[in-house]
Amino acid sequence: MTARFFLLLLAALLGSCSHARKFAKARPSESTPFLRHAAEMRASDPGRSPFARVWRNPSPKVWQNARERWTIHIAPVCLDHLRPVGRALARVESGDEARERAAARLAAYLREEFARAFRESPGPRQEVVAAPAADSLLVELALVELDPNPVSGGVTRRFINLLTFPGAESVVGDPLKGRTAIEGRLYDPVQKQVLLEFTDVEQNRSALILSLHDYNHYSHARKVAREWARQFEALVRMPPSARVKDSPAFMIWLW
Repeated sequence: MTARFFLLLLAALLGSCSHARKFAKARPSESTPFLRHAAEMRASDPGRSPFARVWRNPSPKVWQNARERWTIHIAPVCLDHLRPVGRALARVESGDEARERAAARLAAYLREEFARAFRESPGPRQEVVAAPAADSLLVELALVELDPNPVSGGVTRRFINLLTFPGAESVVGDPLKGRTAIEGRLYDPVQKQVLLEFTDVEQNRSALILSLHDYNHYSHARKVAREWARQFEALVRMPPSARVKDSPAFMIWLW
């Protein structure tokens, strides 16, 4: 009787896309002092923005002047605001030293992927430079959360799906997932103006079939890094009215 009730409850909760997304997506992350306009940020519409919260400089003149900058530099990713691991199961499976090493590797990977996104842009505006000139736009990033995915959590979530139906673990699986959060901004040193700030958090996605990321501590964080890079480049390049898609709430493929 209890199992039948649980199944009916899951079916009701996951009966619509909005409910499914609500349970599958990561909870928002608190802002750190890295952001200069956190108080002015507002929650984004997932249908229009890929990031949880965004602030865009409201001055058209500031943006027009920034278009005269022909180079862009991706600064080393800041780890000064990285929070301790917040999920109990993740703490059990990964020690502090291992997480610190993983954070350093992910920070370097984030920087590489953001540089790659601007170099391979479908409509490049600036040249990516290794060392900034006095008038180079600056992309500044901070990794603020990195909870490794617990492999035992991935196994548990898989069993939930097998015993119920694909995607069911999204309702109860939040503590069993890895989590990664980032903050970032685009800065114009000539005008001494921040052009854009954002913050976002992602966790291991609920798999409709099977996700190989559920059996690795940090591979999903690297996947998220690649997505953030492409999304940020698109957000910078496109007009404010343009839609930049958020990442999906569920995994369809294996990786």
